[in-house]
Amino acid sequence: MALSRIPIKIEIEGVGEFKGELIRFHAPSTIQEILKNLPIEGAAALWDYAIYFQTDIERGVEKQVTRIRAGDILYWPPRKYILLAFANAAPPAQMMKIGEFSGEFDKLKEMRPGARVRISKI
Repeated sequence: MALSRIPIKIEIEGVGEFKGELIRFHAPSTIQEILKNLPIEGAAALWDYAIYFQTDIERGVEKQVTRIRAGDILYWPPRKYILLAFANAAPPAQMMKIGEFSGEFDKLKEMRPGARVRISKI
């Protein structure tokens, strides 16, 4: 039987480590594809309310969200980005939640552009 919540570790160069989980309920097909590709890593950039990095995961929207909360892990299909939200926001079109993480969200604002981000299963 597949776990509905999969524990993960998020490592961000120069910032630290965060614990989180991928939640199948939010996007079961996308989560399955992400699990096949773990660990996932990339060079991060900073957005108004999140850091993000591009992946090779190509999926459509499963369950679009209308609100983002600090601590949400999101996937944005048009650009194949995974986002780690550090503030509440209204998302652009086609954003979907894939999990949650915890820690000191303000540290993410200090991330330098191009820092390596790595998501792996615990």
